[in-house]
Amino acid sequence: MNGANNYPGAEWAVVENPEALGWSSAGLTQAYDFAASIGSTAIMIVQNGIVVSMWGGVADVTGLASIRKSLLSALIGTHEALGTVSLSATLAELGIDDCEPSLRSEEKQATIADLLTSRSGIYHAAADQGPASSPARGSHAAGTHWFYNNWDFNVLGVILERLIGVPIAEDFAARIAAPLEMQDFHPGHFYFKSIPQSEHPAYKIRMSARDLARVGVLFLNEGRWRDAQIVPAEWVKRSTRAYVDLGRGAGYGYSWWTGQYRLKAATPSAAADQEIAPFYWASGMGNQYLMVFPAIRTVIVHRVADTNNGPSSQQIEQLQNKILGSRIDGIPMTSPITK
Repeated sequence: MNGANNYPGAEWAVVENPEALGWSSAGLTQAYDFAASIGSTAIMIVQNGIVVSMWGGVADVTGLASIRKSLLSALIGTHEALGTVSLSATLAELGIDDCEPSLRSEEKQATIADLLTSRSGIYHAAADQGPASSPARGSHAAGTHWFYNNWDFNVLGVILERLIGVPIAEDFAARIAAPLEMQDFHPGHFYFKSIPQSEHPAYKIRMSARDLARVGVLFLNEGRWRDAQIVPAEWVKRSTRAYVDLGRGAGYGYSWWTGQYRLKAATPSAAADQEIAPFYWASGMGNQYLMVFPAIRTVIVHRVADTNNGPSSQQIEQLQNKILGSRIDGIPMTSPITK
């Protein structure tokens, strides 16, 4: 049961005693008490495909916010392997434009890779765009400047649908949700948000914490689910490495955030030799996360039903430290970035 390649079936396997997997029940209880006080609604901790502990409404289907972007990235990876998608394809080659003021010829040189890493250099009005002020149009060439830009992510959804000729909701359901035996998901949990200023709607996704955790297990096992390679292993590696340095050890990959944490020393005398280990995560408004810690074979999901009243960045860092402080292996060095 403690092996490295356990997978949930129709239901998750849950360990009776978290201590058996190296976690403190008392420490987790304290973490959950704190979570309840800051607006969290669900937490799941999975190690080697086994549920260490879960709290709150893990079956509640609620909005993922920007976690959607990492899920679309996984889907794009499956199609790159099939030859349907080329990351070097430009917007000009793909016939992408937008409402007036329409895209300039230099903006249309942005590639799918630029969109995945949020470096298109296109600062057009976008559906579901956050409050951050965009740079001026034409101020940065494609591929040269990182700005967290929903125009890029919205257009990725449009491009993928055009290339595959199937609604992305149906494609995700067939290629990822069904093989992972998601318990609560159906294609109707994809929906779209539009604005008059842009041709390209934002795709939105609702999902439960326990289904999202399955995606974490998939990535923890390098895209493999039992005997099937659902997402190419090479794509998992490429998409979860940093192409953009955001400082403090944080980075941005193909629509995944990357960071580092320090493994706890086995003894006080070994503290100077603590190992620095990478982790990566999908992030959404309200400080929602799907975190993957390969070195300790652990996935952590944190959900907030009311994203306008979720934890602050300081509170989520405290919660994260309480959760990982209940595990023998370490505390993150990089605070996840909320988007």
